[in-house]
Amino acid sequence: MSDNKDRTKILLEQLLSEIHKEQAKETSSTGESYLIGQDGQLLGKLTNKYDNDSIYNKYGPYGGKYSTTSIFNKYSQYGSKYGSFSIHNPYCSTPPKLFIKGQFAGHVTVNKFVSNQISTETFLYLLENDLNALLNRKFDLKESDIRSKHGESYIIANDGQFLGKLTSNEFDNDSLLNGFGPYGSEFSPTSIFNEFGNYGSEFSTLSPFNEFSSIPPKIFINGQLYGFLTENEFVYGKKIKPKGIKQWIKDNF
Repeated sequence: MSDNKDRTKILLEQLLSEIHKEQAKETSSTGESYLIGQDGQLLGKLTNKYDNDSIYNKYGPYGGKYSTTSIFNKYSQYGSKYGSFSIHNPYCSTPPKLFIKGQFAGHVTVNKFVSNQISTETFLYLLENDLNALLNRKFDLKESDIRSKHGESYIIANDGQFLGKLTSNEFDNDSLLNGFGPYGSEFSPTSIFNEFGNYGSEFSTLSPFNEFSSIPPKIFINGQLYGFLTENEFVYGKKIKPKGIKQWIKDNF
């Protein structure tokens, strides 16, 4: 009995997969703007929120936070930070593709090593605040600009690499205090605590631990530039020592 159920489930999944692929082909041929997974799964059209296929429709299959085909479902393979086709997985090599008016525009991902990357932060910000800019391919909005608009407190490297949020919440994935996250782990390439990485080595000009660097990471508080994270006493402006950054965060955030 269970074998029959398993076979039925497999057949239904295969049928749905074919339907989704045909739906994606149809969307492409009509010159529409949409997001699609690299497995062929349509992830929503960039249309008004009343369209059932719209990525804006919170009650539809692509905009609902509980839908398995939604990038807003943090447990789905398209929205989870561990998902195989997710916009939030920093190690994903097969992130969703964005098409604008039927033409490929880029890959929506936090993985900076993927070709034609459109930052997830940029995509989501434009999706929520400026659809026209998104449809006109204005993807050059910096992550720092987005986070500043949101009034966040964070650290950012001179090359534009986000280095973590200033929050005492150790469970926040973006927190510098999250020892398992991309910005708090001593093994992560985007962590200032990785003594062998570009942002943590005492020999890297991008690192706050390089006492001779004139371009150390910047500190933003509530979206405004506060100062620098550096061991260099000669950098002009307010400075926080990187060796005391964890306690400073705990005391102030």
